[in-house]
Amino acid sequence: MQNTILCVKWGDKYGREYVEKLKEQCKIYCSVPFNFYCLTDNPKNDWDILLPSTLDKHYDKNKGFFWAYRKIHMFREFFPGDKFLFLDLDVIIHQDLKYFFELPMDKPWIVRGWWNDILTVKRNYSKYKSTPLNSSVIRWDKRQMLPVFKHVMNHTDLIFFTYPSLDNYLNHHWYDPWAEDDAFLKGFPKGDIYSFYKGNIYPDDMVLNSLREDLKICLFNNSAQSEGKNYDEVKKLW
Repeated sequence: MQNTILCVKWGDKYGREYVEKLKEQCKIYCSVPFNFYCLTDNPKNDWDILLPSTLDKHYDKNKGFFWAYRKIHMFREFFPGDKFLFLDLDVIIHQDLKYFFELPMDKPWIVRGWWNDILTVKRNYSKYKSTPLNSSVIRWDKRQMLPVFKHVMNHTDLIFFTYPSLDNYLNHHWYDPWAEDDAFLKGFPKGDIYSFYKGNIYPDDMVLNSLREDLKICLFNNSAQSEGKNYDEVKKLW
């Protein structure tokens, strides 16, 4: 079985050094063999893959609808692999990524923001706010996420008009805050992945701007608090 770690980069929000550093982190923190790919609109290396522009015409940057929709293309799996692990560019890896490749795969896995108050999540469900999901880390086996890609392609105009973010779309169509165990997507367990800007587990561990190196992965860009800082915090921790 071939392990694949991938990221997606487009535009100039992040410099190329973020891809290089993510690849370096994976080499340090993954004890099992893997291939690394970057889906990008500006391929430069042999491990870069041109990011399709198929959905770009549907995006209205003035409204900001369906932000980060380009991630959807990775579910097409037009690159080799049997076990896939997606990582955002602004993560800090603390522990062996082997853990993620050894998870039981009856369902795909995604970050469940355990730092969210589930009652707030439910109150804001119809407002497309406070989604419990965060697509910064996703783990799936071959073809498991293909239904998600096909659904977006079959209902593109409606989805782009309705959902302000990819996370909101996934929350409404492939997850269920009221019956989490029955959903298509499964949230990574508590204590696996935490947010630098929001905390770890509500209400017991909500210290902000704190590293927890006993956990597996730290997420940086999941809050408006991170905007405008040029991600200096991440660079300092590299």
